[in-house]
Amino acid sequence: MERNGESTKRPTWILGVGTVAAVVFLAVLVYHGTFATLWRTWATNPNYSHGYLIPPVVAFLLWRDRGRFLERRSRGSNWGVFLLAIALLGHVVSLRAGVFMTQGYSFVLLLFGLSLVFFGGKATRTVWFPLSYLVFMLPMPPYLMNVASFRLKLVAAHVGSAIAIKMGIPLARSGMTIHIPAGSLRIADPCSGLRSLIALVALGALFAWFTSGRGWKRGVLFLSAIPLAVLGNTIRIAILCAVANVWGIDAALGFFHDFSGFLLFAIALCGLFVVRRLLRCEGRGAGDAEEANRAAGEGVAR
Repeated sequence: MERNGESTKRPTWILGVGTVAAVVFLAVLVYHGTFATLWRTWATNPNYSHGYLIPPVVAFLLWRDRGRFLERRSRGSNWGVFLLAIALLGHVVSLRAGVFMTQGYSFVLLLFGLSLVFFGGKATRTVWFPLSYLVFMLPMPPYLMNVASFRLKLVAAHVGSAIAIKMGIPLARSGMTIHIPAGSLRIADPCSGLRSLIALVALGALFAWFTSGRGWKRGVLFLSAIPLAVLGNTIRIAILCAVANVWGIDAALGFFHDFSGFLLFAIALCGLFVVRRLLRCEGRGAGDAEEANRAAGEGVAR
C-alpha cells in the first residue's frame, strides 16, 4: 500500500515541477528582450547600477519565506488570470510602442498573476513584498528623472552653500554654480544625489521590512530615506566646498569627490538607524514575518 501511495505522489510532484519549468521557460521566451535591455541599463546608467543586487535579494527573501508560502498554498484565484491578461496585454502594447519601462513593470505584474493562479491568495500574501521589491530594479520615467534631478540640484546648491557659509567659507552662489576663492564648483547631474536617493529608497524599503512595529511606523521609516538622502547630499556639497577652499578645486573634484559619495550613503544609513530608534522599533526575525505579511498584504486578492 505504501508503495502505491508513493507511486501516486511521484507523478504529482513531477507534474508540478514540469509545470513550473514550462512557465519559467515561457516567461523567459516572452521577456528575454526585456531582460537583456534591463541588464544593459544596469551596466550603462549609474542611477540603476544597484539593479544587479535586487534579484539576489528577492531570491533570498523568497527562500526565507518558502515554508510559510508552501503551507498557505490553496486553490488558485481568478484574479490571477485577470492580472496575467493585463500583464501580457501591457507587454505587447509596450513592445509595439517601443516603451521599455512598462515592459519591466508588466513582468512584475505577471509574477503576481502566476502566484495567484498556481498558489492562491493566501500564499501570494506571504510573498507580496519580495515580488514588489523587484520594482526597484526597473527604470523610472525619464521625465520624472529629469525633473527630480533638477530639483535635487537646486536644493543641493542652495542648502549646501548655506551650510558652507555657516562653516565660515567665503562663497557666492549663482544658480547651480558655487564660487569660492579657489575657483568654481558646478552642481552637475552626478552631484544631484539622485543616484543615492534611488538606492537609499530601495534600502529603506528593505530596512523597514526587517523592522518590527506598527505599519505606520515602518511607513515613516521607509519614507525617511528620502529626506535623509537629500540631507546627506547637501552635507556632501558643503564638505566639498570646504575641501576646495583649503586644498583647491582639483582636490575636491578628485579622490574626495568619489569618496564623498560613500560618505553620503553612510550618513543616510546611520540616519535610518536613528529614525528607527526614535520610533522605538526593533529589528525582527523570521518569526515576525507572518504578522507583517498579514498586516501589510490585506490588499492582495484572496
